[in-house]
Amino acid sequence: MRYRSHSTLAGLVALTTLAGCGESGRATQPRFERAPGIFSDRSESPAPLVLHIVAPQTTDPAIDYQAPGNHYAWLDTSAQTNHKLLVFMPGNGVTPALYQLVQQEAARLGYHVIGLMFVNGPPSLAAACGAAADPNGCFEDSRLEILDGLHRNRSVVNVSVPNSIYNRLPKLLEYLGVHHPEEGWSWFLARGQPRWRRIAVSGHSQGGGQAALIAKLHLVARVVLFSSVGDRFRATGATPWVGTLATPSARYWGLVHDRDPAFVPIHASWDLLGMAAFGGDKAPETTEAPYGFTHMLVTDLVPQGGSFIAGAHGAPVFDAFTPLSADGTPLLRDAWRYMLGAQEGDEGEDESSD
Repeated sequence: MRYRSHSTLAGLVALTTLAGCGESGRATQPRFERAPGIFSDRSESPAPLVLHIVAPQTTDPAIDYQAPGNHYAWLDTSAQTNHKLLVFMPGNGVTPALYQLVQQEAARLGYHVIGLMFVNGPPSLAAACGAAADPNGCFEDSRLEILDGLHRNRSVVNVSVPNSIYNRLPKLLEYLGVHHPEEGWSWFLARGQPRWRRIAVSGHSQGGGQAALIAKLHLVARVVLFSSVGDRFRATGATPWVGTLATPSARYWGLVHDRDPAFVPIHASWDLLGMAAFGGDKAPETTEAPYGFTHMLVTDLVPQGGSFIAGAHGAPVFDAFTPLSADGTPLLRDAWRYMLGAQEGDEGEDESSD
């Protein structure tokens, strides 16, 4: 089993700041050739990553500044494309800019990558819904409103349709497709809507919960959960909304720190998602990939900064807390690759047409 070579994560990027808006062009399947030696042990990438930083308001003037922060879009044109889009969503109150390491790694693995800025608080859903009379209903209604913009729970969130994920994501893909048609972003749209079967959804904390909700409602290529889903039901359980899936359990993968304050509901949510059927917990720092092919990875690495209290929740993926080697390599890089599907012979992706 081989893995693609590591790129220098602090390397140069080709940065393009976008402005204006446009209509979607015709979808063009991305066709990038595999660079020689892409699976070798080279420490340098054969080419710099392409990065587009996009203000949501430039993709649709109806989007307001309710969630300040930019979208990030990454591409490695030297890697063999896997014809998949990874949509990564940040945690409560933060932006995709704080999760660049995992986005870069996904691009090196052949994904088109979007760090999607969405309406993610404040308030924290954990704080707002944890003490509600019906926590499950509060969490589910709030997450649905964030997704589609239909008002269900204004006491917690108040998201308009233009600000919803269902609007922000396709408008960004349309925008990228018009301004960079040679890069293949339009391949992930069909009649103005996301082609979910070719999209992997991921996120940290609250963003991971949104990824799980999307996968509950749509058949997606893969679900990669970092420190999520943390929605707590009663004292120790996961909220029941997590169950009943459009995406089969075999496509879910999770990574959490064992000292995460939300570890108990997170692990309970993995049980509801059926992830335990593929093996028990494995520590990526003490077990080599493919970790017995489990879908549940649990780390106890010391976070950056040295504090488990401050950093355990962010350690799996948040740039400021994820542990690094002396040369800046994320210590959980192989775990990220495994979860994202770098392993050869992976049968988790659906290649059927929409």
